[in-house]
Amino acid sequence: MQPIPHDLRAIILDYGMVLCRQPALGEIDRITQIFGVDHPTFWQLYERHRGAYDKNDIGGKEYWSRFASDTNTSLDDDTLKKLLRWDIEIWSNLEEPLLAWARSLRAAGFQTALLSNLHLRFSAHIRSNSELFELFDHLIFSSEVRLIKPDPAIFLHCLEALGVKPEQTLFIDDREANVETAMALGIYAIKYQSVPQLAANLKALQCQQEFKTIPSITPFTEP
Repeated sequence: MQPIPHDLRAIILDYGMVLCRQPALGEIDRITQIFGVDHPTFWQLYERHRGAYDKNDIGGKEYWSRFASDTNTSLDDDTLKKLLRWDIEIWSNLEEPLLAWARSLRAAGFQTALLSNLHLRFSAHIRSNSELFELFDHLIFSSEVRLIKPDPAIFLHCLEALGVKPEQTLFIDDREANVETAMALGIYAIKYQSVPQLAANLKALQCQQEFKTIPSITPFTEP
């Protein structure tokens, strides 16, 4: 069993599928129609070259050109521009309860970091978003440091930026491989599935703690 952190000083959050929600079906439909694939095939192909894109080994044009090649599709300049824009838009539906929670963490004296695999266009987009920029002490993006989760090196880079030890840190991510790497480094990690699940996990963790109170998450009611 993973040891409980009794000197928690920093919280690290992932972006995609944690701080932002899963893309809506309609948002994906407009992309799948370009390539003539169904949703499962789209996600399989989306991931195929994503690591190279997020690590900045290839650019956006090359990434979507490879996607087109995999589906025997031709892309004109206008379609490419749409794909580059939509690829950011589909990941822009932010999870408001977690934004509020991140804000409360800093107010409570915890350090915070956003650690995410994101390509350069996306990292620039987030850095231009003053709300997100102000919520975190550090923004660590794969394309900027040329490291990608679950490589332990990017976790160590983040810990160094925060100035904390692994056992003083809580990491939250939706991917099992990233959570496992964090745990192997001695970081307390929670696999994210939903706001209510994370809130329950934090409440259970808090009951076992001797350190300062972790702010709770208040789920928002959908309109």
